[in-house]
Amino acid sequence: EFRDITEQKNAEAELRRLSTAIEQSPETIVITDPEGNIQYANPAFANVTGYSLEEVMGQNPRILKSEEHPSSFYYKMWKTISNGDIWEGRIVNKRKDGSLYTEEASISPVKDTNGRIVNYVAVKRDITGELVKEEELRQAHKMEAIGQLSGGIAHDFNNILQGILGFS
Repeated sequence: EFRDITEQKNAEAELRRLSTAIEQSPETIVITDPEGNIQYANPAFANVTGYSLEEVMGQNPRILKSEEHPSSFYYKMWKTISNGDIWEGRIVNKRKDGSLYTEEASISPVKDTNGRIVNYVAVKRDITGELVKEEELRQAHKMEAIGQLSGGIAHDFNNILQGILGFS
């Protein structure tokens, strides 16, 4: 007896494709159980946080907590996702070495066929470097404005001095 396993082979190929995409993604991808314990993290997570994947399995993402946000911030986040909604925002987290970094994050509940939340998936992007560049650009604009202002003042002052010198 022959069985057509084309559908099964296609499903396996699709799973391999998805797995490869997640493993190679530059974004941090973390999957937790309904209580928030880490069940999966991709290699980007290890690169960004400094924690090995073995170290974080079964841990709560609280290990990254930076103390930069009030407890109400985390309460609202948890309330949003546990209600079945997607939470999006910026989080300042702490790497294993203690240094802080800022992430743009999206945390989504994953529901089973009965609508029960069975996992949460967080997709996060480290934007620390971009924020530093933005701040440097702001500082450069400020310095340029101060330079123009002081140049204008010097020019006006020079005109006044020329008038005084002309009369004396």
